[in-house]
Amino acid sequence: MTARFSSVTAYIQDAFLISFVFLFIDAGARFPLVLIWLGLAMATALTAAAVSWRKPYNPTPVLIAASLVMALALLAGVTAGTFIVLTIISLYRLHARFSELEDKNSGESFFLIMFLVIFTISLVLSIFNPLGSSQLLLFPTAAAAIIFYTVSRLFYRYLNARKEGAKLWQAIAASTGIIAIASSAAFIFHILADEIRHLAGSVLGGILTIVLWPFAGVLNWLVNFINGLSTEEEKLDNLSNMEEQAEQPEDLPYSGGLEFDYTIIAGVGIVLAVIIGILLIRKIKPDVANQKEESVAEISRFSEIAEKLEEPEPARGYNLVNIHEIRKAFREFEQKALIAEKGRLEHETVREWANREALPFTESFFKTYDKVRYSNGLIENREASPFVEELEKINENFFRENV
Repeated sequence: MTARFSSVTAYIQDAFLISFVFLFIDAGARFPLVLIWLGLAMATALTAAAVSWRKPYNPTPVLIAASLVMALALLAGVTAGTFIVLTIISLYRLHARFSELEDKNSGESFFLIMFLVIFTISLVLSIFNPLGSSQLLLFPTAAAAIIFYTVSRLFYRYLNARKEGAKLWQAIAASTGIIAIASSAAFIFHILADEIRHLAGSVLGGILTIVLWPFAGVLNWLVNFINGLSTEEEKLDNLSNMEEQAEQPEDLPYSGGLEFDYTIIAGVGIVLAVIIGILLIRKIKPDVANQKEESVAEISRFSEIAEKLEEPEPARGYNLVNIHEIRKAFREFEQKALIAEKGRLEHETVREWANREALPFTESFFKTYDKVRYSNGLIENREASPFVEELEKINENFFRENV
């Protein structure tokens, strides 16, 4: 339960971070695009949780249900292109969050850092280019993100502490106390903001007076010297000109925000995504000219005495290994587990299987497994070798003795 709740909240946190981009896009819909996105993202998260609650994550029904929820954006008046973009982003983040169980909750500090960076950039952009609904909804969106983050983290902590006997009223009391303290501090700061600003100005002025006091004679001499450079008539003319300028109000031109077509922004984003994807593919793609020849296995026959004296086979190593070979090794591991009557159940995830049979897989093993399961192509040595070594070690310690 806590793992699925963590996936839901992580997906909604991603939606809040992405929503700062939609603040500057005017989609021409009935409602601001940021409100449409956040509303549909929360509905998508609840729908995905309902479909996969207390069950292993199955991408097909979850993603289909999420697509149907995102189709409601068309009823809000968005264009077909905007609907496709929203759906792709939603399904990408949904699958990324639900395909991994985040029991250890390692993404707390990441969200706070990204929130501060993105909010600061959005605030600066809204000052110089108030596009879309950025000026109106920037601070409400930021406040909603912080409130959701605080409430979700507190509830997550309660779900973990409930196993140790924590009560619901204790969680509510602690949450109320934290929110009350923060709200009181904000209210007091709001009331005393003007007084604090004036006090800070007075203190700074006093400090400058003390610091510049030794130079008072020099400054007075400099002022008198500058005044002596002009005649009395010039002084009177300057004073009269200053009075006339003060009496005539000056109309300052209004500098509105520059208008940008949101399709251009979307196009630039797609081009950047394609470039980044090509670079990532190139990073793991081997050089065709330098491909290594496949090693040919040689079979030799020895007597039983020679086999006993033979040195143990060294651990297998990989440079760039085809992911299909790693899948094959994992399937062999599953077959050995079935023979030892410790196999994985139908519709059971690897993490759930490991918890049930107390298999000591590391966290890096699960990350490599996700990559092997959902990717194609090649995998690096530093990921493939530890993965296979863990399979061999667990097979040696847990399965072989039962065969």
